[in-house]
Amino acid sequence: MKNLRGAIVSVAVAGLLGLAAGGCAGTTTDKGGDAKAPADPKAALAASTKELANGNFAFTAAMPDGKAAGAVHLPSKSATFAMETTGPEAMKVEFVLAGPDRWVRMTMDTTELETLLGGNGSGAVPPEVKEALALFSGKTWFHVDATKVKKDSNLDIDLTDPDLTGASGLLQAVTDVQGDAHTITGKVDATKSTATDGFLDSDTVKEMGAGATALPFTATLDDQGRLTKLVLDAPKAGDTPAGKWTIDVTGYGQQVAKTKPSGAVTEMPASGYESLNG
Repeated sequence: MKNLRGAIVSVAVAGLLGLAAGGCAGTTTDKGGDAKAPADPKAALAASTKELANGNFAFTAAMPDGKAAGAVHLPSKSATFAMETTGPEAMKVEFVLAGPDRWVRMTMDTTELETLLGGNGSGAVPPEVKEALALFSGKTWFHVDATKVKKDSNLDIDLTDPDLTGASGLLQAVTDVQGDAHTITGKVDATKSTATDGFLDSDTVKEMGAGATALPFTATLDDQGRLTKLVLDAPKAGDTPAGKWTIDVTGYGQQVAKTKPSGAVTEMPASGYESLNG
């Protein structure tokens, strides 16, 4: 995913929830059984991500300075997603998609910003600034009107790929592959990944520099040959320290339709579209 640091919500939206725009994919049940993975570990790895295209799974992800979690139910064209970053600019962004509707809730400590933006001598924050800061209170879900979203902006949610994790694109660029039907290791050239958005997006890959061309990985497959865990050892990327990037996939074929979030809900204000459409 795109880094939250320094951008209001570009991490959460660029490639946020790739749900195929048309047609319902089939579902599967988690029955277990004997492994059916190809003998060739590279072929097994490629086959392990096919079930992600059906868009019926849950996942968690972790990186050195943050974490994420989500679930996709492609038959209802719905999904949920949440991401948190740590450090001085810690922030949490949550999304719910249900058919054509989208809701976002953002949480960030705005105390320092309020002090800096008081700026009129009295310390009082101007009304228009207060409205903008309220976007990040974490108290309200904001309903997003798709007709007010600019193409390719932070709010332009791509609905073309159900693999939120980006694992499918990453694992198309592997080398030095070895292992068996359950545990596969090797290296991945992230600069050749077709997952421009997702967990490890193109901006983050660029920040990793030359180290991104040979990231060591370990993939774990279940008894049906489906990807359940992917661990990458990655170098420093911008403000993100070097360390492990981990994706866990669970609940294949077991997700349900997502609905409007509970709690306070209001329409996204004009100031929100101005900030997030930038």
